[in-house]
Amino acid sequence: MEEEQDPSPEYIRGFNQMYKLKQGMPEVAQQMLSAKADGDRFKGMVAGARQHELERIREVSQKGREQSREPER
Repeated sequence: MEEEQDPSPEYIRGFNQMYKLKQGMPEVAQQMLSAKADGDRFKGMVAGARQHELERIREVSQKGREQSREPER
């Protein structure tokens, strides 16, 4: 079994920066992700963007389920 490693500080920094950027300026975030850079920081940025999207989809899905449970008036 493979041993898990803690992410590098650069990975964490990239993750957090991109997550916040996706919240506030999604167009700029997309432009940055299209750069296709290498390294831990960029890998973190990609993961941060993916995490933001997953949470956004989960939130929209949850709202849809809640609305479908409400009785019509």
